Amino acid sequence: MSDLVRCSARLFVSVGLAIAADCGPDKPSAYRGAGLQPVALAPSDVVPIYRAALAGSFNLDDPTLFILADPTYLPRDPGLSGGDSVPAQTLAALRETGLVKGVCTVPVRNTREPLVCPADRAGYVVRFSEPFGNGAKPDSVQVHLVIQQYATPTGARAERLRFERAYYVARRGSAWRAVREARLPQP
Repeated sequence: MSDLVRCSARLFVSVGLAIAADCGPDKPSAYRGAGLQPVALAPSDVVPIYRAALAGSFNLDDPTLFILADPTYLPRDPGLSGGDSVPAQTLAALRETGLVKGVCTVPVRNTREPLVCPADRAGYVVRFSEPFGNGAKPDSVQVHLVIQQYATPTGARAERLRFERAYYVARRGSAWRAVREARLPQP
């Protein structure tokens, strides 16, 4: 066998192994919603799902709780860079139900300065993922949230607090409930 044939054979095997390693089942397809697909829902159907996810992190009956929505979905990849715009109809539905009081953008990078949003009072900004489902269970979705505390321009400085949660949300009768917190892979 000539050196050229042996070299070509080794190259072919090396390239094949590299492609197989890159496409193997061990590589996660996404940080958020891994193995799941976004579920297309009407805004009126998304609001109760987001309400259930927020109830996993907050007491929504607290009259002092003030929540704003980030107008951008969380990206599938780790971090906050990227993401599609939340449809205007969904943002409007979130406001109409009183779940959120307005909009503000969570900074892509965590800074030393606290977040300041134009709002009536201090509270939290939430950045949602799209609801992710597997198709086999139409009454169950996964939702990710990044929540950051904010201050108002004229109010006291807020503590720098930001965290991410992911919840499995399931329909129980006519209501959606966060049934458990999802595990997040290490980014």
